Amino acid sequence: MAMFLVRLKDFDPLFDATSRLAQIAREADIKFTPLFFSIIASNRSPRFVAYLQMTHHCFINYKVDNDHTSRISLESFHDALLDGGASPSMTIHLLANIKQLILRFESSSHAPKVHHELSLTPSQEEDLGEVDYAKFFSIDSKDLRRVIRNLPIFHGDSICVTATGSQVKFSIASKEIVLTKEGLSNASYFIFILLFIYLFKLLHEMYNGLLDINPSLLSSLYI
Repeated sequence: MAMFLVRLKDFDPLFDATSRLAQIAREADIKFTPLFFSIIASNRSPRFVAYLQMTHHCFINYKVDNDHTSRISLESFHDALLDGGASPSMTIHLLANIKQLILRFESSSHAPKVHHELSLTPSQEEDLGEVDYAKFFSIDSKDLRRVIRNLPIFHGDSICVTATGSQVKFSIASKEIVLTKEGLSNASYFIFILLFIYLFKLLHEMYNGLLDINPSLLSSLYI
C-alpha cells in the first residue's frame, strides 16, 4: 500500500498564494511527488502558467511514495483554508480511489475539528518540458512594480529577460532595467511564472490593481 502522509503546521503562506492564484484561475492542478507539493494554474489570455511549489522541508510530515496529479477548484481549496485558518496545523489526506482530497484541521482547544472534502477531477497539466528548478531568481514585488512602471511597452510588445549569476536584465528596444544580485532574494515559498506571450500585459493588470499582490510575497520568474 502506498504511503501518503502530508501535514503542514504554518499554512498561511499557502493560503496567501492560493488567494492570488484564485484571482487568475478557477481551477488548478495539484501535484504530490516524493520531494514536493505544487499547484499549477494557467491562463489562456494573456498566456502564462503560475507555479507554486513547496518542498518537503516545508512540512511537519511529508511522506509520499508515488506521484499524483489531479485537478481541483481553487475557490473550494481557498475557502477550506480560510475556514481552517485558526487551526495550528493541517493534515492532507488523498483518497485517490474516490477522487477526493480531505483537509483536516487540528484544534488547539476543545472545539470540534474542522475538515473539508474536496472533489478531484483528471489533471489538465500541460507538458512544460524539463524545468531546472535549481535556476531561479526571486524579486520583491516593489522592485517588480518599478520595472513594470518604468518600461514603456504596448499591447503585443515583447520583452527580453536575461539572467546571469549576478544580475537580471529586463529590456526592450529603447530601454533596459538591470537588477543586481543584492536586489534579488531567496524564499522557501515561491511562485514560478513561466512567461510565454503578453508578459507585461498581465503584469500591467497586476500593477493597475486588477490583480492585487501582497508586497511581502516574493515572486520568482523562471528563466
